[in-house]
Amino acid sequence: MPLSGVWVFGLALSLFLLILSVSGMDLCESYTAERFEEMWIKDRKKEKGLFYRDKPGCYAILIYRFGRILPFQAGYENVYVGQSLEVYRRVHNHLNRKGNGDVYADLRDGKHIEIEIYPCKEKELNDLERRLIRKYHAMSSYNRTAGGGTKRGLFRR
Repeated sequence: MPLSGVWVFGLALSLFLLILSVSGMDLCESYTAERFEEMWIKDRKKEKGLFYRDKPGCYAILIYRFGRILPFQAGYENVYVGQSLEVYRRVHNHLNRKGNGDVYADLRDGKHIEIEIYPCKEKELNDLERRLIRKYHAMSSYNRTAGGGTKRGLFRR
């Protein structure tokens, strides 16, 4: 039984996008909101969990109406992109009513949330945040600015 051209094209496109999503800027850690919270503090005595691994980075919080269908970041309903010197703590705050109110409302309303963490060096935060906001078209969603405006280290020696 020969494969139809449309099906083969769709498969090739999916494979290309999957390869693209694991290269360059897209090297990231992915979690569902539930898994992220499960991993927040796994073992206090052994200091295991995301709480103990904090580092600088950017993040994208992708909101899906029913869940992620494809293996890459397509089909999301809304998105919020941010940056932090303590990226895991910042995402945890968003999921616990201490961040973007729209993100928390979606979580409360039972929408499927995926989190993408992009670790980077402190000096790369602003540029990476701007690129992620463009990549995800986040200005058309929950982001109110184009990002990259955080000034750090002005008074450091």
